[in-house]
Amino acid sequence: LDLIGTLCFLIPACLLLSWLSWPFFMQAYAVGEASSNAGGLLRWPIKFVIPAGFVMLALQGVSEVIKRIAALQNLVTIDAKYERPMQ
Repeated sequence: LDLIGTLCFLIPACLLLSWLSWPFFMQAYAVGEASSNAGGLLRWPIKFVIPAGFVMLALQGVSEVIKRIAALQNLVTIDAKYERPMQ
């Protein structure tokens, strides 16, 4: 289930969102968007975090796919025990 969910939902969604947020960043970078406050901090670096974050999340998804395939082939053991929190 983790493997199918990651391949069908997580990775495509992350790649789509990074693709769609790239023009948002590029527009801010092209005009040198800055804050209107005194000092005018640049806004485009934080807008770059959006597509970069989704790309890194997709890479983590690829890592999880590799781990799940290895677990299905009995090459590694995944500790997925649920422990009830102490109250």
